[in-house]
Amino acid sequence: MTFATPAPGERLTWPPFETWEAAARENAALPAQLAPLRDAMRHAALETAEQYTRRLGLPVPSTAPDAPLVMAGHQPSFYHPGVLYKYRLLAEAAARGMATINLSVDTDPSEGFLVKVPSYAGREYRRVAHYASPGAANMLYMDASTREDEVITFAENVLRDLRSLPDRVFSFGEVFVETELRRDLPPMMADAMVHLRRVYTAHWPQGVLELPLSELCRVAPFFTFAFELLARAPEAAAIFNETLVAYRAEHGIRSKANPFPDLATDGQVETLFWIGKDGARLPLSVAMRGVCPVLILDGAHEMRDAVMLREFFQTHKLQLWPRAVSLSVLNRLFVADLFVHGTGGAKYDRITDGFIARFYGITPPPFAVASATLMLPGLDDPAPELAALRQRMREAAFHPESFLENPPPELVVEKKNLRAAIAAPGADKKAMGKRIAEINIELNSLMGPVTHDLERRIASAEKALTRHEALADREFPYFLYPPAAIPPPP
Repeated sequence: MTFATPAPGERLTWPPFETWEAAARENAALPAQLAPLRDAMRHAALETAEQYTRRLGLPVPSTAPDAPLVMAGHQPSFYHPGVLYKYRLLAEAAARGMATINLSVDTDPSEGFLVKVPSYAGREYRRVAHYASPGAANMLYMDASTREDEVITFAENVLRDLRSLPDRVFSFGEVFVETELRRDLPPMMADAMVHLRRVYTAHWPQGVLELPLSELCRVAPFFTFAFELLARAPEAAAIFNETLVAYRAEHGIRSKANPFPDLATDGQVETLFWIGKDGARLPLSVAMRGVCPVLILDGAHEMRDAVMLREFFQTHKLQLWPRAVSLSVLNRLFVADLFVHGTGGAKYDRITDGFIARFYGITPPPFAVASATLMLPGLDDPAPELAALRQRMREAAFHPESFLENPPPELVVEKKNLRAAIAAPGADKKAMGKRIAEINIELNSLMGPVTHDLERRIASAEKALTRHEALADREFPYFLYPPAAIPPPP
């Protein structure tokens, strides 16, 4: 199933929210061979999430031991409203007694905590990029510290652009930036992103647990999960690559870099994991020594079991993190009873489905999809009107007689006769076409007022389109809109 990005003012919730609890409980019935790791991983995830949530000073909910676990995730950034809608649904699920976790994928490189905002500086509508932590560009999210000077400069720049808008349509965003970004924030930017989001959503149900991926990847059951994939690395790489080939063929994709590059298998085997080392991450490759994976990292390191794998990473102060597909496998099979994707994640998780089916030999558990696109009240898209006006301008150039109140009748009759005769066998099409063009020139010389009016209306529509494009970007940060603009479950 393909999920389109919601149109402005619309939201996507699939399957219907009312069915999520039942779907989660059904997904919880995994095959017996996966249940022990799932139970251990789920327990560790909940315990780690409770500890982290409490450390941030946020409320830790009390849920029933058998409550289904619903989960979503994203990089710890200034979410756009489509991502925040997933969090809105988690909050509502928590209010209905489900356990919920919002996963911060803090093991990805950041873009300096980028946001785009509209501006009318210089009396021209445009979108401007600002960075809350420019010094963190290309750093991992988890390593970016909060610098007060950078955040204050960011707030000033955002306020300058929002206040330049003639109609001040994002007045809520002005207030939020003025008040919340000038307060003391947690010392790490990833934590600050959670803090600001929770301040913004303070009036929503408060039962969602927060969990950084970097901390989840330190628990013992995670290394059990990872060791199986590493111990079967040649098989995992073959299944992954073959699944990619099928996906590209189905979608007509020629590039071998999309949606993910193939895993290298020449000599060493590239795996579905990253190595975190010295503030960077690198693909992890292994060689096989019998049934034991040998990590290729500043030498060869043979791993005999998950305990040894964990001890190696702890001793060498390294991190082991899942890449996109293995992260989705982890979340869908071993942590959550129901994982909530956005439209992009849902598109690529068909690859995860194929991998799960072949590697684990089971039917992949279904996931949910949620997203939304906000629209400012009264901000109608002028693109259809502009297209219609441009079409009328083209028609006026070729059929000016249709736009003139009193076109010269002799020219109209001559053109009509020529157009009828030009299709006849043996007609001198070149000469007739030339005469039709000459008539159009003569008629167009009378079109001054009509052309001027169309040009004026096109210019006005183009200006309106520039304004619309500057104000209607669905990826603007959530804090530009009041929380009530993020819709509850349908």
